[in-house]
Amino acid sequence: MELGIAGRSILITGAAQGVGRQLALAAAAEGAHVLLHYHRSEEQAASVAAEIRAHGGSVDLFQADLADYDAVVRMGEEIRSRTDLYGIVNNAGWAQYKRLFAYQPGEWKREIEVCYLGLIHLVHALVPDMIARSQGKVINIVGESARTGDRSLIISASARGAAISFMKSLAQEVGPHHIQCNTVSLGVVEKPESPFDDATAQKIRRLYPAGRLGVPSDVAAMVLFLLSQQAEWVTGQLFAVNGGYTMMG
Repeated sequence: MELGIAGRSILITGAAQGVGRQLALAAAAEGAHVLLHYHRSEEQAASVAAEIRAHGGSVDLFQADLADYDAVVRMGEEIRSRTDLYGIVNNAGWAQYKRLFAYQPGEWKREIEVCYLGLIHLVHALVPDMIARSQGKVINIVGESARTGDRSLIISASARGAAISFMKSLAQEVGPHHIQCNTVSLGVVEKPESPFDDATAQKIRRLYPAGRLGVPSDVAAMVLFLLSQQAEWVTGQLFAVNGGYTMMG
């Protein structure tokens, strides 16, 4: 399938490792010019960029704290000086694995700022350029806890639930400008450093009809489709990539 993203500039946030890294590699393999965002993981981001370049891909690095609107504006100005932005894939997030009453007052602020306000900052600072060119894609990535709730991820799940609603409203606002906005919701994706011990991980796997946890390439396939020309009539939707963990209609 011809995706039509070759030569397009696509910003991927939180792309230094994990799912974000795979998204960056997959987009570069399709010929996209990857705008690789990171916050603190400079060494890992440089490693991903080097891997992309080693395979003949095109990549630029951008550092910003998405919770800081001014920092996002500065990143937008830097992007604007180099290229025309076609797509945003917001993979960045931050969560604390704890229950509500284990928090100290105000300790939840950072999660809300990154998981919800970070998305708003990106859209407000960058999407006007897409509107001016009358084309673009915005994809936000959340965990399944945003749809189902999770007592141990109560703050990040709530913030990302708000982000789902935001993306639906955004799709309505920018749809007339030929910009598609969608959300991808993930089940548990394997990581090199799992927060679970082997016994817990095995229990979690049994909850998935697919019989396994996700891997980053599972996510990349869906995101590439939503970035593609084949998805021009797909907007305001939430797509679950979760091995059957939830089957909400």
